[in-house]
Amino acid sequence: MRIRLLPLATVLVVVLLAAAAAQAQAVPDLVGTWKSVAHEGITTGSRHFPKNDSGPHFVSSQFVLHIERQEGRRFVGVKSSPHHKETVMGVIGYDGSTIHILEDEGSFTGKLLPDGSLELVYSHDVGASKGIGIARYVREAK
Repeated sequence: MRIRLLPLATVLVVVLLAAAAAQAQAVPDLVGTWKSVAHEGITTGSRHFPKNDSGPHFVSSQFVLHIERQEGRRFVGVKSSPHHKETVMGVIGYDGSTIHILEDEGSFTGKLLPDGSLELVYSHDVGASKGIGIARYVREAK
């Protein structure tokens, strides 16, 4: 009787491990509208924070990230603020939580947090225009 249980137990363990691996590699759906609920940054001026002088400025604003389309780990959308709107494109890391986004002037790197929000760090260095900031985004209900 013990000999017959061993193959059955082995099959069960393999199936459970395969299911766990498939679950760990699930790609999150980012499609929708995400609004910043917290933003802090420093910039010498950008399209989102136009300034007349070149000194660094501490800034904060409301941003909206609208992910329009997603295919697997790749996505495209629009980022907007009260001053500017631009196209973004990004990818989701193989860990299912790391996010990388490119836009007109710079890039974001961040994480999809356990509570479902996005924490994104932005940076750009375009000649005299430099900036870095951090924001947390929450998706609006569909």
